Amino acid sequence: MSAIKRISEQALNHLKRTYTPSDFKPKFMYKNIWGRKRYMHPKVSLRKLADMRKNAECLGINTESIGLPPKKEKKPPRTKPPKGAKHERNAPERKAKIQKALEEMPKTIENWRKGKLEEKEKSKPSLPF
Repeated sequence: MSAIKRISEQALNHLKRTYTPSDFKPKFMYKNIWGRKRYMHPKVSLRKLADMRKNAECLGINTESIGLPPKKEKKPPRTKPPKGAKHERNAPERKAKIQKALEEMPKTIENWRKGKLEEKEKSKPSLPF
């Protein structure tokens, strides 16, 4: 059983009228006696525009034929990588540093042993007794 949408007489009257693009845009107009610009709301609000578009689609009326502006394309959501904790952000650098140190470890141990032997030789007294 399909549900039929009921549209009020007032909403139908809105659809019968033709609109201009300026009806949907806000304006700055000279309003007061000092000539200051004031903000004028659009004649048709965004909520009313959405309702009119839904009703027109339900009735099978082309929205652009009565002057409604075309639907704006939705922008894709902005993708931003998660910030994460500091240890998570620094993990790749740290792993690379550890890997490099492990590869150089035999050379480091050899240098350390040579240093220890040199220290031992220096600490020995020059006299035999």
